[in-house]
Amino acid sequence: MQSNTSMENVMMQMPQPGPANPLASPGPTGNNQAQRVATFGIFSIAPHIYEPNHLMLRADEVETILRMLGSAQTSGVMLIGTPGAGRSTLAALLYQRIRQVQQAGGTAPRHLIWLTLGTYTTLPDLLHTLLDALNASEPGFFLLTAEQQINAFLVALRRPQESALIFLDQFESLLHPELQQGTAGRGSLPLLLNLLQMDLGGSRIVLTSYQTPYDENMETTRVRSYLVSRISMPEGVTLLQQCGVQGSPEELSLLWQRCSGHALALCLTNGLLRLGDIALSYLLNSPDYQSIWNGDVTLQLIAEIYRHLTPMQYAIMRTLSLFAEPVPLFGIMIVIGGNAILEPAVQERSLAIFERELEVLVQCSLVQRVINTAGMNCYTLHTLLRQYVQEHYVEGNDLNNRIFGNPAGINGPASPALVSPEGRRAALAEGHLQVANYYQYMVRQMYKPGAQRTSVLDVVPLIFMLRHLCLGGQGQYACDLLFQEALHESLPRWGAFNALIGLYTAMLPPFGTLQRKDEALVTSYLGILYGRIGEYQQSQAYYEQAMLIEREQGDQRAEAATLTNQGEILRQRGDWEAALGCYERALLLEQQQPDQYLRCILWHDIALLYQGAKDYQTAQSYYARSLALVYQMSQEQVAGKRVTALSNLGMILTNFGILLYEEKRIQDALALLLVALQVRQSIQDPNLGVLERLLAAIERKIGVAAYAQLYQATQSMQQQTILRFMQETQS
Repeated sequence: MQSNTSMENVMMQMPQPGPANPLASPGPTGNNQAQRVATFGIFSIAPHIYEPNHLMLRADEVETILRMLGSAQTSGVMLIGTPGAGRSTLAALLYQRIRQVQQAGGTAPRHLIWLTLGTYTTLPDLLHTLLDALNASEPGFFLLTAEQQINAFLVALRRPQESALIFLDQFESLLHPELQQGTAGRGSLPLLLNLLQMDLGGSRIVLTSYQTPYDENMETTRVRSYLVSRISMPEGVTLLQQCGVQGSPEELSLLWQRCSGHALALCLTNGLLRLGDIALSYLLNSPDYQSIWNGDVTLQLIAEIYRHLTPMQYAIMRTLSLFAEPVPLFGIMIVIGGNAILEPAVQERSLAIFERELEVLVQCSLVQRVINTAGMNCYTLHTLLRQYVQEHYVEGNDLNNRIFGNPAGINGPASPALVSPEGRRAALAEGHLQVANYYQYMVRQMYKPGAQRTSVLDVVPLIFMLRHLCLGGQGQYACDLLFQEALHESLPRWGAFNALIGLYTAMLPPFGTLQRKDEALVTSYLGILYGRIGEYQQSQAYYEQAMLIEREQGDQRAEAATLTNQGEILRQRGDWEAALGCYERALLLEQQQPDQYLRCILWHDIALLYQGAKDYQTAQSYYARSLALVYQMSQEQVAGKRVTALSNLGMILTNFGILLYEEKRIQDALALLLVALQVRQSIQDPNLGVLERLLAAIERKIGVAAYAQLYQATQSMQQQTILRFMQETQS
């Protein structure tokens, strides 16, 4: 277990309105800076692809929002409204209008960025993606504090001649963390909300959400709300006619009234008419369908449509309800067909069937087609549809029996027991295991050994697989795989703290179950991770929970490691005495069950503690002990351990060098820091940028000439300096 220590945390003009053009596919084309971004935790970097006949231009509303954004007193506009009202569609129309102006060379923001957020999106993921799209990437971004991350974003937005218009679709995903399984990194959301109330220079932000997070009684606000409630009757009638709905003007007007102008409800009505081969007059007037128009019309339409699906359409809808992320056609096929779909003959025969049925669902507004961050056509369900399908997941299971000869798993046989809540949960779990099977296939296709992985993007399918294993009730298996693939080490090294927290949380009660020893280990790691992102209350709670289990298990070595990490969080918070108490208790436990790795970290952490207290002599003594031990470990060719030892060697040399610099022993300090630089470069340490900035600051401080002279002088004495400090521990 690693201690997360060291100095790693050191650290528009709006477009002129143009002519309205039909919006068929506002996809990833044109001068959009975000398109080059490969990112993690973001659904899409373009609006989803709208069918031309399902779209109203809503020109008046677009013009209204443009005027709102043009105000010097406005930093952002939040499009609010109920699900299905058309918030994302209106945002996409505005995006497309500005893109057209941008492409025509008109007055427009320099950067036009669209991000669709998802279930697992966290604020650091969001900000990192935006900074990359703004050509303002920050080295070591994930190692910065939340305040530093927000400030970097603010600076990028305010740059002269670099104005940006940013669209954050489905912003409610960040606003409602209680709906997620303990996803971290959302506690700093108030910082972003406060930023939106600041002057952003020429930049503006458009957000879509169910409701505004701001107090509507605020006297002044730079974030203006725009309620997207319904489309007008003329627009509604035109939309129905574009969709091909046949009916008299009176019938079309009556349908608009019954749907209350709700955009999704009108599109779903078209879907019901097509799937059920029903005449509009019959739908409006027959006693068989009168229940649809009572209560929640949108929900009633979804329920009625669900009963008209073909077996294949039903299977596609059920499959898509299991994915929290957009999925390509092949993913849908393999979840439904199992491994049989991998056979070329079966795949070729099935492809046309899947494409045809999927296209029907898209045309009926039941499935949305999006372009994911990799530029692939993918498919997803509207939130309302996903919720309904999951709530009625086992209904119609008998239809599925006709697909692929009733394969096991997602298409299992129906039984009365399945209709119960327990049966539904079991069926959903089995479905998630089928999804995990798809991601396992993708892992095999894209697999890179640990030594070849350089970022979280190399393990995205593996993370998705682990998530769905947890949702499928296989948390212990997911835990074993996570440690087997060393994600507990690599994800923090890449700064992907939030992704790892999400996985750990899904494995623990109440969402999952683990063996008690693994539960203690995962809980202790959560304490580390929450501490790294500054959520200290959560961190301490997990540390206490971990130690209760470790004492119950009699695992003194594990308890010593947990105390070490708890002490580090207390040190960072400035609680010197409590931190030292944790370290001293950990040393006593380590002596009973010796562990060189843990002892090295403990000595290093105690050195940091005394360094912070300006007791440099005591701090140097502990640094020297730690350095001698880690240097020895770094020379050992132990499988899977050398990279960790080198990482710790780089960390200890860096902090020891900082201590010597503070003591004005600049030549010794530079010798250690330059060796630390070489070590960190050799393992592609993501903290390398912090050290490089430190060396650059030293060069500015002492002058270029003096720095060059010292640099040359230390070249021949680096190893001797290290050996000298190590020998001091033996004297």
